[in-house]
Amino acid sequence: MALPDASISSQPPLMVASGDSRAAVWKMVQGVYRFSALYTMARLDLAGRLNEGPRTPAELATSCGARQDQLTRLLRALAAMGFLEAVGDAYALTGQGATLYSDIPGSMRWAVLSAGEPGSWNAMTGVTEAVRTGVSPFAERYGSMYGYLEHNPEAGHDFDAFMVSRSKDAAAALTRQYEFSGIRTVTDVGGGVGLVLSTLMDAYPEVQGTVLDLKEVAQRAEQFLADRGLTDRCRFVAGDYFDSVPEGSDLYLLANIVHNHGREDAVRVLRQVRAAMRPDSRLLALDVLLPGECRPHFGFDLDIRMMAVFSGGRERDQDEYTALLDEAGLRVTRVEALHPTPLSMIEAVATQ
Repeated sequence: MALPDASISSQPPLMVASGDSRAAVWKMVQGVYRFSALYTMARLDLAGRLNEGPRTPAELATSCGARQDQLTRLLRALAAMGFLEAVGDAYALTGQGATLYSDIPGSMRWAVLSAGEPGSWNAMTGVTEAVRTGVSPFAERYGSMYGYLEHNPEAGHDFDAFMVSRSKDAAAALTRQYEFSGIRTVTDVGGGVGLVLSTLMDAYPEVQGTVLDLKEVAQRAEQFLADRGLTDRCRFVAGDYFDSVPEGSDLYLLANIVHNHGREDAVRVLRQVRAAMRPDSRLLALDVLLPGECRPHFGFDLDIRMMAVFSGGRERDQDEYTALLDEAGLRVTRVEALHPTPLSMIEAVATQ
């Protein structure tokens, strides 16, 4: 005899009732399972395969080279999470599932792939050791996340795509909120392929740009700048910002650079920028600033990530950030949240 449907439908979504004090912990534990499903959705590019309409598990299994039984279980779980919806015997994308489609602005596929990539995922298990010893096992082995990516091309591709996707909102907000009138030359220190700088240059045609990053980035950066039609206004300089920074720009941009380093290395970078600046140059850093109180904030989550994948990398509050700049011979002139991102703009000039 079949049980009444209510015996199942009334059960809680967690192992315990929502009012139970253990519910928050169970939600985190189940989040690991759920993220594994989401990562598989991204890796198999199910959003791309479903972009033109619903498909059956059999069709999807053939398309992505998967076993139909296991894929059906995955699709069922993703539908329960709200990323897919059942349409008869087929499955279709929901609005939130469509955010994993690669070819849309702000696609979340690259964020998921970067976070769930095996090396990146395993790095997070090193937080315990980092807390105990002050040393990240991942960073000790690879030097940093960038050292790992250099030797893992697929992970490097996904990370580059994630950085470009993530940087678009920040770059657009920067062009809206920061006054660039009077600025003619900008050096993007550790600028990767040049996404932030190229967005700025699109908005301000009078700006000439320089991207400084390691030689390993050169080919990708030069192609990116060529695709944007900026090779006549923007050059790529292969180099290490610990050694030197191109001299004489009106503005030096450091987007998510300082947080990669502990105090000594962060000050080294900032001093190199200070040495390259003219008396009237400005430095503009984009980084997360931690709030003064303990409340839910992206920065606290990111700080755990930094502990796992960098040696010394960390998020800082405004006072800590200001102290770094002071030590490097720079004076803060402006701090402003970069809405709608979790970043802040920190502007500084050379101490006279």
